[in-house]
Amino acid sequence: MSDVCQIDAGEKLHISVVESLHEQLEGALSNHQSVEIDVSKVAQTDTASLQLLYAFTVATQSAGLKVTFINPTESVISGVKLLGLSEILGIH
Repeated sequence: MSDVCQIDAGEKLHISVVESLHEQLEGALSNHQSVEIDVSKVAQTDTASLQLLYAFTVATQSAGLKVTFINPTESVISGVKLLGLSEILGIH
């Protein structure tokens, strides 16, 4: 098993995909893997999905693992900035 789990966030990061994304993220955490989340195709975000990413990042860091967001789109960057999550998520 790889030390890094790669997850493709797709085109939409919103409540309709939160459950599926949560399952993928929890799988990585339970396998003690750091995570790379590809957000390069995300055109839509909402608060629910960004809250999930925040909670997951905090839990992952507490477990001594790392979360990396790959090529965030303007939609992701603006949503993260609006919610004040830039520092914890490492998205600027």
